[in-house]
Amino acid sequence: MSVSSALHAYAEGVHRNGSGPSAHDNPSWTQRVDRRHECVVVRAEGELDAAACPQFFATVEQAVRFNCHVVVIDLRAARFLSLRAASTLGSVRQRAACDGTDIRIVAGRPAIERSLEVSGVRPLFSHYPSMRAALDA
Repeated sequence: MSVSSALHAYAEGVHRNGSGPSAHDNPSWTQRVDRRHECVVVRAEGELDAAACPQFFATVEQAVRFNCHVVVIDLRAARFLSLRAASTLGSVRQRAACDGTDIRIVAGRPAIERSLEVSGVRPLFSHYPSMRAALDA
């Protein structure tokens, strides 16, 4: 199943309260709609390297187009974020801002923060120490 098909199936399965399919449907990343906070959350696990980036960013782009004004990218379970992936997050942030969508990142691990810093995109994103802080902002 393609990523876009999986996201479409996922979006159809989201309930009014924001719950939806299990996070175990895709072991690398998941997307869920948080109706309470009116945003989309994309959670990444593992390594965001050259092999994973195309599908991950297709998922992020789908989330940006989901008709919410906020997309939270949860990288707390990510073990590695390539510099190219970090730079791409910066590009996505700038394009989304032009359309009125705020991209928020919860990094968690020092290695992920380091990739954001070294790539030069960290200043584009506000710092959120937790998912609650990112959702409530």
